[in-house]
Amino acid sequence: MLLLLLISENMKKLLLLLIFVMSINSVLAQKYTKTYIQDATKVASNWLDNIHNNKYEEAYGLLSKEVKAIYLEENWVTFMRQLMLEFGEIRNREMIKSYFQSEIEGHEDGFYVFIDYNVNYKNTQEHTETLVLKQNDKTKWEIAVFEFKYDDKNHKESPDNNKEIIEK
Repeated sequence: MLLLLLISENMKKLLLLLIFVMSINSVLAQKYTKTYIQDATKVASNWLDNIHNNKYEEAYGLLSKEVKAIYLEENWVTFMRQLMLEFGEIRNREMIKSYFQSEIEGHEDGFYVFIDYNVNYKNTQEHTETLVLKQNDKTKWEIAVFEFKYDDKNHKESPDNNKEIIEK
């Protein structure tokens, strides 16, 4: 009987220790997730600033290696210049949501941060943009996806107004 009581006391202590360790792990995971989102958001802001200040070559440098493998720099820069002319002058950008994921269907597991924006450009309406940043093997955040959707101010939404630049 005394043996069962001792085992029971040891099991209680072990169970409490396990709960404590799991709680610490959860708190640390939340802390790191918040840090990942903050760090990725800074890179996203820098990338967007480069785009809107016509520093397309610098913006290209922040793309993931997978995106760079798809688009030659010269072609990407030309595309982005034309796209920004089509959108017109930026008036406002508001981040509406950001979150972290470690898995994306069709992509390798890793650290991904999604950032959604409402954007007001001169030539578009109902304009939304999504950036997906991926942490590379050197723990630097890079742009893996730039997606946008909008209504042309002169025409209703068409399939051509929903595009993305994505790693494959």
